[in-house]
Amino acid sequence: MKAFPITARNLALRLGTVARDLDLEPDAIELFASIAGVRIPLQSTTFQVDDDGTLLFLNGFESFLAELEAQVKEAEQNLVNECNRYNDLWLSFEGLKGASNQLCGEMAVMCEAQLAGDHDLVKRKVEQFTEGYVKNFKPAAAGGSVH
Repeated sequence: MKAFPITARNLALRLGTVARDLDLEPDAIELFASIAGVRIPLQSTTFQVDDDGTLLFLNGFESFLAELEAQVKEAEQNLVNECNRYNDLWLSFEGLKGASNQLCGEMAVMCEAQLAGDHDLVKRKVEQFTEGYVKNFKPAAAGGSVH
């Protein structure tokens, strides 16, 4: 899109189109500026057009600027929170992936031992799994039973 200067005539035509589309008289439409998503009412105390056509934002925008700064700070804090959440999730995922890979490797050894007829190795692997299960997930009852 090619940039071109906005002239007073173009602005007047556009505002006339807006008034027509809203089915209102031009003097019934209040104008606003939107700066970084903050909608600012244009009033004679906060906005003027200089003699050379320069649009002047005067004093009175402190509350809007404070709101904008608050929104930026909130967005920054939300970004930090999401980064921390992402990092925590990534660490959990990496831990789960490592445990899953280790489990798959141990299961592959057990399956290969079973296929090769090495029942002693299968028995040791099952005992290791059982010991890990009892130690980490379900403590054995007084009689040694887990059920």
